[in-house]
Amino acid sequence: MKTVHEILKQYWGYDHFRPQQQAVINAVLEGKEVLALLPTGAGKSLCFQLPTLYQNGICVIISPLIALMQDQVKDLLSKNMTAVNLGGEISPTQEDAILADAMKGQYQFIYCSPEKLAQKSFQSFLQQLPITLFAIDEAHCISQWGYDFRPSYRKLDVLKKWFPKVPILAMTASAIPKVQEDIIKQLNLTNCKVITDSFLRPNITYRVQKVPVKLHALRKQLNETKGSVIIYCTTRNNVAQLTQLLKDYGYPVGAYHAGMPIALRQEMQANWMSNKTPIIVCTSAFGMGINKPDVRAVIHFDLPNSLEQYYQEAGRAGRDGQAANAILFFQQNDWDYWTQLQEKKYPSIETIKSIYQHLADFVQLPIGIGEKQQFIFDFDAFCTRFKLDKIIARNALQWIEQEGHVKFSASSFKPSMVQVIADRNTLEEYEKNNPVAGVVLQTILRTYGGIIDAPQYVNETLLATLLQRDILFVEKTLHFLKQTGQITYEQKDNQPVVQFLWNRTAAAFMKIDLDNYQLRKAAFVKRIAHFTAYVWGTDIQCRSAYLASYFGEKNPTKCKICDLCITHQIDTL
Repeated sequence: MKTVHEILKQYWGYDHFRPQQQAVINAVLEGKEVLALLPTGAGKSLCFQLPTLYQNGICVIISPLIALMQDQVKDLLSKNMTAVNLGGEISPTQEDAILADAMKGQYQFIYCSPEKLAQKSFQSFLQQLPITLFAIDEAHCISQWGYDFRPSYRKLDVLKKWFPKVPILAMTASAIPKVQEDIIKQLNLTNCKVITDSFLRPNITYRVQKVPVKLHALRKQLNETKGSVIIYCTTRNNVAQLTQLLKDYGYPVGAYHAGMPIALRQEMQANWMSNKTPIIVCTSAFGMGINKPDVRAVIHFDLPNSLEQYYQEAGRAGRDGQAANAILFFQQNDWDYWTQLQEKKYPSIETIKSIYQHLADFVQLPIGIGEKQQFIFDFDAFCTRFKLDKIIARNALQWIEQEGHVKFSASSFKPSMVQVIADRNTLEEYEKNNPVAGVVLQTILRTYGGIIDAPQYVNETLLATLLQRDILFVEKTLHFLKQTGQITYEQKDNQPVVQFLWNRTAAAFMKIDLDNYQLRKAAFVKRIAHFTAYVWGTDIQCRSAYLASYFGEKNPTKCKICDLCITHQIDTL
């Protein structure tokens, strides 16, 4: 039987483990429950992959990110391991075939989403397999105190119920102490071994710059950087616009966001990995599980939502141990907008109850009835009818859902997406030859500004109203325009619906866990305060040490290379 070091050499080509990898692997092989807090780039995936090979077993990996699962499966297959992803778009027939193959022992690694694991039929299937380990990626998603809480992760407590003898490895790169405690509690981990590495990255120079014009500062930085670069934006529209601007200036740049077709995303990623386009402009959808050692700069062109997100994304720089930069650019109007956005994250209790009342009025549901009833729910029409801010409305509705009053279908808040890709001359010629489709095309161009520059969310119901036609006509025409190369059209998955889980109550008497609300809001406000202090450098001596302290590291040393350290060094001269 091969040793763990022999397996490491055979499949990964390494002679030694990275810091703390050995400790995690040893604990897993001893059958212990483990919470691994390893920074971005520390090689968390190897911590569950190698023990599975050593034990000749099956590992089930739970991840919230389809793109990450696809990337890891591809990587495992390239190393002659057997893996499958059940989190993608596969048909029932394909899934049945995969499950049948799994029963025959043809897969060492099975990736699935937390929603998939919550299915009773899937749980029953897994109980028939010789599973040796459950690996939970992005484990911070289970905690309501974290920055990326996902209700679907709350259902992972079934693992200890149905698989009490199978050890669990929970992994995350970003969890403050309170979140660490909550992960252990929610997963019912007993005698859990917490293994963490230092959050200090001594080769990364952290900088935050408030600038008059971000684009000028960005171009200056790109001109000074030799090597691969990641530029993060918060929206798909910002990604598209910045990518085009940089292309116009002659930079070798690609774009990446979750709204792009999978094939195009894979092409953009491959071009970046091979340095064909060494600069990638992207949303937070890019980077998870991507091991590119020579990233010389990670630049945040937009303000991220939290220190956790910022640290995780910045940590993709300098994985080869060589000097790298993590830079955040912002203008005053960015900060003003960001502040307004945070204020909308936690609507007041009065607002939540008011929006619950609007929801009942929208679907015309009287008090006292409605349990298990479903209604078509058009979010755009809902916000328009009641003159609601979409961000506030969405956050309020999601809170109502978390409280167990209603359940929204996956497409409720995700409209269809369209981008006009034909040039102006082609469009004019096309409209002459296709007058009916041309009217729809012109209506789209007039209704959605910037739809030539970047994909835009569209509302088929609104277009049908403007055109005085039915929705079926609009959808058929959009598909025709896509087939003839005039637009891209990513149609929403299914008819968005809302299901009332209980009989509708009066909004004034709507049940809300006030203590939970106040505690979560207080934790959110605290996270915002920490991020604000980091950005403005308030009472901070070193950015690197501040980040490490935020994640619970005791007495971290100053990096002596961040902008604040340099400023303090100059001040003391």
